[in-house]
Amino acid sequence: MREHSPQTPDGNDAATNLFLFPIEFSVFPVAPAISESPLPHYLAPSLADITAEWGRLLKRLGRRRRLLETLLSAGQPIRLTANTLIVGFPAQRRFHQELLDMPDYRACVEEELTRMFRTRLYVVTAAYPESRGLRRHGVVDKAPA
Repeated sequence: MREHSPQTPDGNDAATNLFLFPIEFSVFPVAPAISESPLPHYLAPSLADITAEWGRLLKRLGRRRRLLETLLSAGQPIRLTANTLIVGFPAQRRFHQELLDMPDYRACVEEELTRMFRTRLYVVTAAYPESRGLRRHGVVDKAPA
């Protein structure tokens, strides 16, 4: 008759014992410490991806700093070039644009974008015309008389 180990039902500790938390035991290799290395390369998001997640980004930033949600709600992503997101602001929201250009605020937004899309994104701002006077195809309507 075989004796049973308290760890496994069949008594073969080395071959069949699967620990619930294997890193706690020296039998398994320990993961290396995470250093401040660059993020792994994921597929870069598209402007459509960022635009689709814009509302969620605003809410996440609002939990950190309410002002950031207000700043970004005045603008919108208008272009993505390489790893730089251009956030456009209408002329009457120049104050919001200037605040987002401040390093502290911009860094928070860049950090949250990096978390959401798992790739380093930088933020710059630009002025863009309001959409009220523009058609969808870029042709400017005549001003009302």
